[in-house]
Amino acid sequence: MFFKKKQHPFSQSEIALIETHLKKAELTSSCELRIFMERDCFFEEPLERAKEVFAELQMQTTQERNALLIYIATTAKKFAIFGDEAIYEKAGGASFWETAAKGFVKDVKSIDLTRAIVNCIDTLSIPMQQHFPANALGNDNELADEIVFGK
Repeated sequence: MFFKKKQHPFSQSEIALIETHLKKAELTSSCELRIFMERDCFFEEPLERAKEVFAELQMQTTQERNALLIYIATTAKKFAIFGDEAIYEKAGGASFWETAAKGFVKDVKSIDLTRAIVNCIDTLSIPMQQHFPANALGNDNELADEIVFGK
């Protein structure tokens, strides 16, 4: 079952804000960034579910292996950031990703989910721009710039 339009946690303006930040992050880099949201996560570790979703969305097919996924299970209150091989390594390995995840959790608790996602996108866009700058000859958008709502 997928989120019904009225049951996902965002208003149209919040979705527009998040998708604007997604587009901005992708315009300045050759990376691909997606957000996947669902209610429940039946995996003990959300990173394992994020890996599965990453594969289901065929995010590993990007030319430079530099796709990123922000995974959120709203009811289960689980979250993970998963980066493909090249972006994971070039961004600084585990320490960068742990810091980004801690920032997201802090923002969810102190601000709100929408602002936490936007701040996470902005944090992730730094290594995206630094290590995979937009190609002057063309910056193909390999994946849709939208929130994917799952079960």
